[in-house]
This record gives sequence, C-alpha cells and structure tokens, in this order.
Amino acid sequence: MKVVIIEDEINAFEYLASSLRKIVEDVEIVVHLESVKSAVNFFQSNDDYELIFMDIQIADGLSFEIFNHVSLKKPIIFTTAYDQYAIEAFKVHSVDYLLKPIHRDDLISALDKYQSLFKGAQTDTSDVLHKMMSQLNKKKKNRCLVKKGGHFEYVNVRDIAYVASEDSMTFLHTFNGARYIYSKTVEQLYDELDQNDFFQINRSQIVNSDAVSQIHPFLNQRLKLQLIPKSSASTDFVVSRKRMMEFKEWMDE
Repeated sequence: MKVVIIEDEINAFEYLASSLRKIVEDVEIVVHLESVKSAVNFFQSNDDYELIFMDIQIADGLSFEIFNHVSLKKPIIFTTAYDQYAIEAFKVHSVDYLLKPIHRDDLISALDKYQSLFKGAQTDTSDVLHKMMSQLNKKKKNRCLVKKGGHFEYVNVRDIAYVASEDSMTFLHTFNGARYIYSKTVEQLYDELDQNDFFQINRSQIVNSDAVSQIHPFLNQRLKLQLIPKSSASTDFVVSRKRMMEFKEWMDE
C-alpha cells in the first residue's frame, strides 16, 4: 500500500507513520507533505500512490485549498478535530476520518473501510470537499435566545464562560456570574459554537478557553478545571480521558 501523508506536526506524522507500519505489512510512505504548496507541487506531477492521509489544518492554510489547484481521485482518510457537520459529510460520502489524537483501533477500522470500499476504485472527492468546505465555513452562533422571567432576551456567545447540563436541562453560565436555561442540548449548542474558543470537555459540559484559570491532574488520567467565575461547589468540570489529549492541544494553540 502506497501512502501519502499530509501533516505539519512532526510528532503526529511520526506516530501515524509508525502505527501504519505496525498495522500494514507492505505499507510504503511515499512522501510526507507539510503544506498546501508542497502538496500541490507533489500532486501535479505524481500519481503513484493509493491512499492519502490528510490533516485539515496545516502550516499554510486549510488542506482543502489543495483542491483549488489539483484534482485528486484517490481515497482520502482525513485527520481532524472539526465538528460534527464536517464529520457527517465524510460519512455520507463514504470518505473516512480519524479524530485526533488518533487511536490504533480507529486507524485499523479506517484502513478496513478503505480496503472494502476504495481499493482499486477511482473516487472523485471534489464534491465531498466542496460540501465540507461550506459546512466548515458555516457562520458560527453569535448569541443565544434565553427566557428570563416573562420575556426573552439574548446572551452574547462571547459572554458565556461555560455550559453545563443539569437534570436534563442546559444552563449557560456567563462571566458576570449569571445563569440561564437554554433550550438546546449541550451537543446541539457545541456544534454551533466557534470551536477555537469553546471545547466540549465531556458529554454534559462546554468551556470557554478564557474561563479556564487552572488545570489539575484528576482521577483515572483525567483533568479537573478551575474556572472563572468559579463553578458551584457541587459541580466539577472534568475533562474526560478520551478528550484529554485533544483538550491539551486546544489549550496550547
């Protein structure tokens, strides 16, 4: 199997390459590309590969820009931390993806899917990428409509410090200490937020990066957050073990 890897983080590339060599006996890493420019230059004159692993955000922009310059018909497995809208686009069009940090079982599953669906096929990915790009460029939510007493009012998204689900209700907590009931679930709201600023640390909680004051090691290789303003004594904000590495990367941007 001849593989092209587009990844600008050397540690991520080395991990993926090493994992592939352990899983696929005859894998050949044809080339490691780190930018849109280098990828365009390579694809313009090379077609001797079977599968592409493509990170979405690379050194000089989004990897989707590659498709403005070249037409690729080989299967792609994306590596991404983007929201569910983009991920659903991949699923519908049978183009696989891996969420960072990449887990071995997920990589094996993606490779199995490639073997069963794409091996030997000429798959035009242009339609997939156009739809993905429109989803990724989708306007993010600026405000939330909440009920206060007998009337409705807006809460600006930039004023939300964190979000928590309690007793099947979603609460918005603002930097000034106010709390509002919101009609959508945590998952629904997270899909609409700018994920450069907000991160869903577990199934029931979202935090704004500006609200995180301290990060502490916690039980079972998790992380416990100290927030501004402080959360109630009965509510801990804990990053799930599954999302811990991604959370660290998000905070270190």
